[in-house]
Amino acid sequence: MTAKETAAEDVAAILTTEGDIASLLRGMPFFIALQVEIVSAEPGSVTLEAPLTPAFEAPPGAFAASSVGALGDMAAMTSISSALPRGAAMSTMDFTVKMLGLSQGSRLRAVGRVLQTGKTTCVGAADVFVLDGGAATLCGTVLATGRRLDLSVLAPGRRQ
Repeated sequence: MTAKETAAEDVAAILTTEGDIASLLRGMPFFIALQVEIVSAEPGSVTLEAPLTPAFEAPPGAFAASSVGALGDMAAMTSISSALPRGAAMSTMDFTVKMLGLSQGSRLRAVGRVLQTGKTTCVGAADVFVLDGGAATLCGTVLATGRRLDLSVLAPGRRQ
């Protein structure tokens, strides 16, 4: 098989549907615990939402900065995973959240995107909006760096 044919197979094998993304995320206990929902997903871009719950709240009625960061990190890393060949996934090495406004509302929405994919290190970003009534207001932005993992070589007790 030529390098061009191999590359074409890799592109065809990326996580291409919301079902693929949902399967990836359902394997993460914190995704379920925080009641995160997938709003949209396509290769290289994933939008997630989460309701205001006591686990996300501080001060009362508002999302904590750590909550904004967590949802933004999930959206950024999942966006990268969605653009990688099947069998590859991301593990966060570092993320930075910058709060841009008050995060008071009923839900958070994080819109993730890929900035760079490399052989071992990838970078993604997410803009995080607080939803209140019908309005969406930008409240934070996240820049996340992750390590690319080959899931096929990982087994319980084995580290890459």
